[in-house]
Amino acid sequence: MSSILTGKTLMLSRRDLLSAAVAISLAPLASHAATVGARPQDVANLGAPDHELEAKIAALEHDAGIPSLGFAAVDLAKGRTAFLREGELFPQLGLNKLAIAVAFMRLVEQGKANLNRKVRLTAADIAPGRSPVAARLKVRPTNFTARQLIEHMLLNGDNTATDALLHLAGGPATIQAVLNRIGGLDGLRIDRYERVIQAEAHGLKPSAAFADPAAFDAAFNALGPDRQKKALERFVADARDTASPRSIALLYFKILSGHLLELQHTTFLLDLMRRTKTGLDRLNAGMLPGWTLAHRGGQSKAVQGTSAVYNDSGLATHKSGARIVIVVMTGSATLETAVLAKFQHDIAATVLGAWG
Repeated sequence: MSSILTGKTLMLSRRDLLSAAVAISLAPLASHAATVGARPQDVANLGAPDHELEAKIAALEHDAGIPSLGFAAVDLAKGRTAFLREGELFPQLGLNKLAIAVAFMRLVEQGKANLNRKVRLTAADIAPGRSPVAARLKVRPTNFTARQLIEHMLLNGDNTATDALLHLAGGPATIQAVLNRIGGLDGLRIDRYERVIQAEAHGLKPSAAFADPAAFDAAFNALGPDRQKKALERFVADARDTASPRSIALLYFKILSGHLLELQHTTFLLDLMRRTKTGLDRLNAGMLPGWTLAHRGGQSKAVQGTSAVYNDSGLATHKSGARIVIVVMTGSATLETAVLAKFQHDIAATVLGAWG
């Protein structure tokens, strides 16, 4: 990868100005958490637990046959919380893109990165898994700015764009160091490039040949169903690139608090996550009238129609100004994706029905 530096002035839009009211409205909640004697770095202290809602979610988990559900919900306006296994670690997969984007924006604000810096990508840079930009790179090398990489990463869940952004940042270790300095995000780990995660999650050794999706699929299919499932089991048990539902919920809160990122960068990220076209059959499908969702999820490759890892997380916003963070993570579901999607739909509808 090669890069050149360009300059561009960032401007506040009308949406930026409107979002200022969001940060201001959340300020009392942040102050409350810091003054009532609770640990402000723990999102569980942002409000009273709703045990009735927790029981409803546990019932949904049982009825759907989910063996291990990680769940967090936080009502940012009224100070309510609900959790199931909120401190346990689950594979992030596509969820990692939110933390990577936030950490990169922190580097930008610290003068250590530039949204207008360019990187030239070729077909050799294609990462396995979802990557809409791969079709363009197969035709010709293309220059992308860091801003464009973030757009592809959050709008389309693009793994190639994710790896390129990690490269511009200085690698996963640099991103992890930024997250560590934020505080409170214990258990949220960024350890590997997507090209490594995707290969190891599916029982393969990383290879430059996997820039060709057909080569990756052929290698994965050659393992056979039993070895494929065992590979996913090993991946689920691996502590690398994991997060807890509580840490993801806290990350959303910190983004919205106005203390983590500048307003224009907060607005930029949430707008991309609101406009994403991936994972619309999950939490987004459970939005009740008047609600919209800015979200980021991820899932493992289906093996014989089942998916072990099936995640989604998002900020549900009502036209009245209400805001609710919802995080759903599964690490060993091995259920059909249609069942998992319906399960997340039901969770979102249940949370909003209870709190909306």
